[in-house]
Amino acid sequence: MLLRAAVVPPAEAVEELWSATRALRQVPGVTAVPRDHLEIPITAFGNLLPPDCARLADKMRSAFEGAVAPIVWFHGLRLEEGATIALGLAGDVEPIADLARFVPEAAESMRLYVDRRRFRPMIQFATAAPDTSPTLLGPALASLLDWTGSPWGLPGLSLIRTRWQSGESRAEEYDRIVMA
Repeated sequence: MLLRAAVVPPAEAVEELWSATRALRQVPGVTAVPRDHLEIPITAFGNLLPPDCARLADKMRSAFEGAVAPIVWFHGLRLEEGATIALGLAGDVEPIADLARFVPEAAESMRLYVDRRRFRPMIQFATAAPDTSPTLLGPALASLLDWTGSPWGLPGLSLIRTRWQSGESRAEEYDRIVMA
């Protein structure tokens, strides 16, 4: 199965983000990531066999379960390449960066493939089409420049699998390593 590691923000943080980005999401040409797909990517593992997924989950659990959860919040609007609209994370981000360094190293020690792209503390929540009107997009982006979300504790590390059904991908949580 296709598996990746990510941090899934708690529902309250997602709802706050959704409310704050309402004007931006209403701009024609802006496509929001569905609320139930919002995540902070850690790494992707590719296509793993079920026993490898279980071994990986066990290794992550023994390393992180019950660890003190860092406190973070959304802050810092970013317009990325490819017209990706994202918000950064602020607060206790260093433990998440440590997590993002450990997870690929642990997977590689198990001889599993790992996507080695550098971790970036951000959440992609929308994309803008190339023909999106700058006169509409500009003010909507400006309304979020100084926005800062409420603090929230990292709920844990989610292992998310992708399933294919009728030619469409569907993400579902395979396992979650809960932090305290």
